[in-house]
Amino acid sequence: MCLIRENSEERKSPCCVVRWLPIFLILAMLVWSYHVLVYQICIQKVEGYVTMGLLMFFYHLLLFMFLWSWFQCICVAPVKIPDQWKISAEDVDRLKRNEGVEGAARILSNASRNLPIATCTNEGQVRYCKTCWIIKPDRAHHCRSCHRCVLKMDHHCPWVVNCVHFHNFKYFILFLFYAEVYCLYLLCVMFYEMYLICGYDITYLKQEHSWNLLHVFNVSRNRTTMESTYSPYFFVGGKNKHGFNMGCRINFRDLLGDKWFLWIVPIFSSRGDGLTFPLAFDRLKEVRTADQRKDDGPTRAQIVKGNMTKLLGLHHATFDYE
Repeated sequence: MCLIRENSEERKSPCCVVRWLPIFLILAMLVWSYHVLVYQICIQKVEGYVTMGLLMFFYHLLLFMFLWSWFQCICVAPVKIPDQWKISAEDVDRLKRNEGVEGAARILSNASRNLPIATCTNEGQVRYCKTCWIIKPDRAHHCRSCHRCVLKMDHHCPWVVNCVHFHNFKYFILFLFYAEVYCLYLLCVMFYEMYLICGYDITYLKQEHSWNLLHVFNVSRNRTTMESTYSPYFFVGGKNKHGFNMGCRINFRDLLGDKWFLWIVPIFSSRGDGLTFPLAFDRLKEVRTADQRKDDGPTRAQIVKGNMTKLLGLHHATFDYE
């Protein structure tokens, strides 16, 4: 079931038509490919009714699954982060007064004392959003296009006019998968017609396939596009791009779910709630220095957090990684 967008008025802009151009482009390509395969090939050139029926059956099946996945990506909006992650109005005023790094650290440590967070900034401070004024859950980021903080944000995709996030990540991977299979099916059925009509560019094909494989690789490592570019910082372990990597098999199950018969269907079946994620503590303990040697000593983030905890006498959620 699609989620209704909240605060949709914030998303309106004078260039809203321009933002929907990629959607119209995909629809135009689908109409063109449908005309070529169904009318020009199946109806005009295929003589056997059985062959024609099989070609059209599998084509329409792929087209249906592609459209279903695509519309799910478009319609499922980022879920609102619960109010318990909001920074109080008093703390917001204190942060706006710019009381310095130590003052901000005290305020944020106090505001996040009961929240399950494991990631931090490169300075070892609690991550928060200066636009939404909330404590950021792990893997959440602020999207300037959606005007909100987004759970497990991967990137803002113009082809779906939406963020790729926790609640539509599975749909996005299926959207790429069915787009890939759809294109390969078209190539197998009408390769020579496509060559005659538009001179199909094989170089472009290779680039598109490589981009799709990159997303599959990131899923196998339990990383978003943002995390593969900018490694997250953890209170335990410091900077580490493998902090959420639980192993290839578990990573795919986290995304696709435990029910195997729903893996290829664009129905939400991912594990978790998008606010907290299991951590690979063994990988977090393996912090490497500049010369690639293992270092089991405390990181800068751990030192800062430890000092602030001692100073304020606060109790943060602990993580048993032994």
